Amino acid sequence: MMSRLFAYCAIYALGGAGFVVFKFLRIPNPALLGSMFATGVLNIAGHFPPISTRFISFTANIMIGTMIGRQIDRAVLSRMKTLLRPVVIQTVGMLGLSFACGCVMFITSGGLTGGKISLSTALICGAAGGITEMTAFGMSIDTDVVVIALTQLFRVVIALTIIPYLSLFGKRSGGDRKSSVSVPISSEEFSGRDYSILALISLIGGLVGYLLGVPTGAMLGAMAASGVFAILIKKKYGFDVRLRYFAQIGLGLAMGQRISPNSTALLGAILWPALAVTALMLTGSMLLAILLYKTTDLDLTTCLLCTAPAGMSQIGAFAEEIGADPFTATVFHTARIVGIVSIYPWIVLPMIR
Repeated sequence: MMSRLFAYCAIYALGGAGFVVFKFLRIPNPALLGSMFATGVLNIAGHFPPISTRFISFTANIMIGTMIGRQIDRAVLSRMKTLLRPVVIQTVGMLGLSFACGCVMFITSGGLTGGKISLSTALICGAAGGITEMTAFGMSIDTDVVVIALTQLFRVVIALTIIPYLSLFGKRSGGDRKSSVSVPISSEEFSGRDYSILALISLIGGLVGYLLGVPTGAMLGAMAASGVFAILIKKKYGFDVRLRYFAQIGLGLAMGQRISPNSTALLGAILWPALAVTALMLTGSMLLAILLYKTTDLDLTTCLLCTAPAGMSQIGAFAEEIGADPFTATVFHTARIVGIVSIYPWIVLPMIR
């Protein structure tokens, strides 16, 4: 028992070291990718301890689901009512674009002629659902999570590099339209007792989702349970950023245990498919932004940020920096993340069975 506990502590320490290195190098999502890289090297070298990471992965999924559930509050739901049509258009568009990108990934990687990247891996690589969320989904159906994580990372890095220039162009050509159109609904903060109940409810929701066999059930169950609980008691909750890092390191450890020499051999084969997927995703996102611009009273900069295939936190911070509407961007990205995490698995699974 003590030796197993020591093994868990040791690989968590190694994952933490990988996080520190990747954060120093300013690589996006350093906790997830740094821990994956560090423990993956350990696994390839044949020194990964003989322990199961299933519990770590399950716990990490519940924590991540609870953090996503924080976005589903009364303010977001109220704003979604006023933007229902464009939010639905954006979400459906992103679902279709994700599926198209997955097909392009499969075809360009030689999938039709017996390529090494499976259809399930390719479809998840193309999804605009976030590195952490899509990697968790990939792990739940036994895909090549290394390829998924690196393709998602490639897309996010390229998107975050290009989007600021597109957004600044939109700011110059957006006319007199509104750039700030909403005010979040005030809500009382969680108490210590509320957080205890939240943890219990998230755990129960995650267990229910997991036992029902729902794709990424632990994450989805925790997300739904925590979001509904916060709405019902009319309060909002936050979390220490260290908890997010802890959860992402845990998920990275589980990913690292799956890395094999065969996985590393695939890395050279995904460059051109990743480029093709990124180009298609960015083009489709810009077309969706133009559609939003033509059908709403939002300025072009906000529309570009609302459809950007990048992380919610990065887009929100950039929106504030350039004077766009960060709250509306958050509403759209919440709908995108929740929609893809909740719906996309049901599109993928029938195709790979």
